[in-house]
Amino acid sequence: MKRVISLALMTCLFPLAASTQEAEPGGVFFTFDFGQTFIGSTDRDLETTEAEDGFESVTDLSFGAVTETRTQRLSFDLDTTFSLTEDEFADEGLVARLAYNRISADASFDFALEGRREDIAFLRDASDFINDEGVIVLPDDFDDLTGTGFRNETTVSVAFTWGETAPVGYSLSGSQTRLRYEDANATLLDNDSSTIALGLRLNINEVVTSNIGLSYTQSEDLGEPATETTTLSGALTFARPLGALTTGISVSRDEEDETFWAATVAREYTLPNGSLRGELGVVEDEIGDVRLTGGIAFSYPLPAAEITLSADHSLAPGGDRAATTFSANYLQELSPVTSMQVGFDFGQTSDPDGSDVLATGSLSASYGYSINDFWQLNVGASFDFREDDGVRTDSTSIFLALDRQFSFRP
Repeated sequence: MKRVISLALMTCLFPLAASTQEAEPGGVFFTFDFGQTFIGSTDRDLETTEAEDGFESVTDLSFGAVTETRTQRLSFDLDTTFSLTEDEFADEGLVARLAYNRISADASFDFALEGRREDIAFLRDASDFINDEGVIVLPDDFDDLTGTGFRNETTVSVAFTWGETAPVGYSLSGSQTRLRYEDANATLLDNDSSTIALGLRLNINEVVTSNIGLSYTQSEDLGEPATETTTLSGALTFARPLGALTTGISVSRDEEDETFWAATVAREYTLPNGSLRGELGVVEDEIGDVRLTGGIAFSYPLPAAEITLSADHSLAPGGDRAATTFSANYLQELSPVTSMQVGFDFGQTSDPDGSDVLATGSLSASYGYSINDFWQLNVGASFDFREDDGVRTDSTSIFLALDRQFSFRP
């Protein structure tokens, strides 16, 4: 939660704090970012019914470098966070990412290598799992992320596409993830997983596009037999004046030759001042019962404000844990140098029938002030809660954050 306060809110409130993605073609563009946040909270860890109040100082340092031409782009990003309390100095985490992209008139190639080292003690509420697109993505080990220790995850992925401008297109992708834990909860098992996927796109006519996919995933927990899943999927997309309509169906088979089905229908709408997307589906859980899934995403920009809303309920075919997320944010520009934001994030996992719930959420409000072209100030408060197996904990926090970004091109 602390890292999100010092980074995500700053980025939302002040467009000046740009990412390396704003680099112009040619040469190398560098960015350095320094963030300092001071937090006072009534329960820092949200883990037990015993409140651990106190003050905390969180320092975030990030570096980015990117070089690009009309046909290729190479970027490197590094981010690390430290915290200091009256009891200890802690390394909250480190994230490093190397990415390469090359495009041609009819094909593209993507490569990415990412490493993450995170202190489990700081992975507590839903805002800790917001990705680069602002979407909450709960990890598979979310249920067991309690106590202390470190979570180390390394992912390498490669993707090829060709025939992008032709009536028939193809894709090939693969990824491998290595997950390791240090001094962590005994229920957290080291894991290796690999996925390879093939795709075929067929433009039936100017309105209808067909997509067929075949994927194979192998996952192995330390000391446990490997699990294997093969999935065949198909989708039809119908172009509409206000947005696409997509229907899809998939069938998955595991290593025990058990088969699980899933089907979805999704619709996108381009509104005069925003966008709306909805999805509804059905899926078979691990015992063959049919469960509903769905999601909605809404964005409404105003001349001096923006409203975003998203909700999602998902379950993998043959899965035994369902995930539900909800996020709502309101950003208002008060003047050229001031703004305010109110946000709510919620995440929950449960059995498919809704039992055995682990829920976490965060409600926050902040006021931002641009001191000058380089320094930004944020002050605000948040309320965080977590419910695990009927035990509820919560924390109220106030914070003050400073952010300074440096950028240059040699």
